[in-house]
Amino acid sequence: MRTMYWIASLTILAIGTLASAGEPRGLDIYFIDTEGGAATLIVTPAGESVLIDSGNPGKRDAERIHKTATEQAKLIAIDHHIITHWHLDHYGGVERLAQLMPIRKYYHHGIPETLAEDPKNFPTLVKAFKHVAAGKDRRLQPGDSLELKPSQGGPALELLCLCGHGEVIADKPGAAENPIAKDHKPNPEDKSDNAKSLGFLLKYGGFRFLDLGDLTWNIEYKLVHPTDKIGLVDLYQVTHHGLEVSNNPVLIRTVKPRVAIFNNGPRKGGHPQVLGTLRRLPEPPAIYQLHRNVAINALENTEPERIANNADKDCKGEGIAVAVAADGKSYTVTVGRTGKSERFVTRSP
Repeated sequence: MRTMYWIASLTILAIGTLASAGEPRGLDIYFIDTEGGAATLIVTPAGESVLIDSGNPGKRDAERIHKTATEQAKLIAIDHHIITHWHLDHYGGVERLAQLMPIRKYYHHGIPETLAEDPKNFPTLVKAFKHVAAGKDRRLQPGDSLELKPSQGGPALELLCLCGHGEVIADKPGAAENPIAKDHKPNPEDKSDNAKSLGFLLKYGGFRFLDLGDLTWNIEYKLVHPTDKIGLVDLYQVTHHGLEVSNNPVLIRTVKPRVAIFNNGPRKGGHPQVLGTLRRLPEPPAIYQLHRNVAINALENTEPERIANNADKDCKGEGIAVAVAADGKSYTVTVGRTGKSERFVTRSP
């Protein structure tokens, strides 16, 4: 019995989860409420975890991430933690989270010496990051893939880096030009770290999930010009919390998401211009929001049952969960506040 327990313990430590054996498991994605920040947790069929961003500084966001990871996802550690860029609402929670649970590997687009847009907080926060990530961090570049454990007998799994540090993945040789890209209207150059965000395409069988951090307008254009480097997607984490300086219509019209999830706050993101871009697609996606945007009317927000947090005050930090079937052919979106679920079929074969 002692030998069996020791082997089981080693298995748990190796993959960072308390998942039970038996029936095949699918892919899970948790959109954790950080009230206008970002924290997206992916758990693979093999039980491996990838956390993209870790919310704001302080206890609240890190403790919400920890609660989701341990209680919903049944994790004992975070295997891979990606920082998309160096704005405090995306990596501020990392120091506290590392106190709550082990984080095994860290990824980023490179650590700058200074950050012009946040001279007050950046020195302290990046020092904390360097401390917890010492000897465990790696710079990612477009074209890199995270080495994730394959699922036994399941579809292929890949997390591909599409962009970082202002650069994008190369066009595929012989790929056709994207006619939609001709409609691009450039914005002034963005010199902030938003434009340097890491962005990813998660592929599991026919399922496709796009997360571009806070990538802004002109770099989004580069992802679909001169050729489309992304393809159709099933699930779109609406970029930059749904702010209008991102979510270039030529990108959205190219990837044609079936489901779009805003990781917005009550007074941040969820911009009506972006909601309008999605609704004007020939096949409008199902739109979900982590928060009701209190600055716009009810008709401009998505349907109340697709909003995780409707209250302006006393936020409960409810999230949205996506469960992809083990065969990658369908997925279910569940709103934590209501428990309401909707099932969708993947677009790709």
